[in-house]
Amino acid sequence: MAEGTAEAGCLTLLRRFVVLQSELVKAWLLSHPDALDPWAARRLPRHGEIFVRGERWFFHRQGVGVDFQGEESRRVVDVHRALGTPEVFDTWRLMLYLESLNVSTMRVGAREFLMDDERSIEQWLKELEILGLVGRDRSDGKLWRLAPSN
Repeated sequence: MAEGTAEAGCLTLLRRFVVLQSELVKAWLLSHPDALDPWAARRLPRHGEIFVRGERWFFHRQGVGVDFQGEESRRVVDVHRALGTPEVFDTWRLMLYLESLNVSTMRVGAREFLMDDERSIEQWLKELEILGLVGRDRSDGKLWRLAPSN
């Protein structure tokens, strides 16, 4: 894939998201080592902060997931089912992240996809899957991951 193409931009954006999500989850799990144990997790604080990449991130636990928001960047990373596998993502959480970056559209080839609509994001990811850039997670068909070569 040629650098500077729309597809390269898509891949760069997704890589940044996945890496940031992974770093946030790892930092959070480091300070809350019992978080993956459903019984012990009940005793964890619902709110707090961690530091990642020199930025303070506020977290809010909801259900089985954790929602992170950067103090300065205002980026939002909401991790739900994938706490144990932070390299996967779903369309809803990707949409929240893209909204926090003010990304309204993405292009693949000649097609433009709206990033404020889950169905459009799903179609965008399917186009990227055809190109071999992403794939469905084998454990859950609603989750996506970067293709192994990416």
